[in-house]
Amino acid sequence: MLATMCRVIAGVVATVLIVLVSGLWGQAQTLEIDALRPRAVQGDAWAQYDPGQIFADGRGVPQDYEEALWWWRLAAEQGLTMAMTDIGLMYSLGRGVLQDDIQAYMWWDLAVLRFPMATGEREAAVTGRDSVAQRLSPAQVAEAQRLASEWDAAHPR
Repeated sequence: MLATMCRVIAGVVATVLIVLVSGLWGQAQTLEIDALRPRAVQGDAWAQYDPGQIFADGRGVPQDYEEALWWWRLAAEQGLTMAMTDIGLMYSLGRGVLQDDIQAYMWWDLAVLRFPMATGEREAAVTGRDSVAQRLSPAQVAEAQRLASEWDAAHPR
């Protein structure tokens, strides 16, 4: 019951934020983003993920990693593993956020846990996670795993 209420509240908050940010889009919009907006507001995770790709790549808009992360977080909140993988990469590289290997490990670990077995995307997440783990102490890896476990428990599949 509590988990369901949290998901509903998170969905409402995400919708309100999308509506608020929609007014800021006047500066540099693309028809693609405009077409995605109604589905994103309704909670379509892929429609929330795709603007992140557009902003990260700078396709028709100024490249904006912070904006990309904002969209990917919305999609990740709904369990979209591709968004989790991209968030991990951004933390690993310090794009749109301060570089943070613990956060990078956490997001890649979540993607590994949630991707179906034996997919290319899952293997990419494993590679990213294991690469960043080499830069972490055992205590930092444990912290990242704890954070991933807590996030996973708070976001049922």
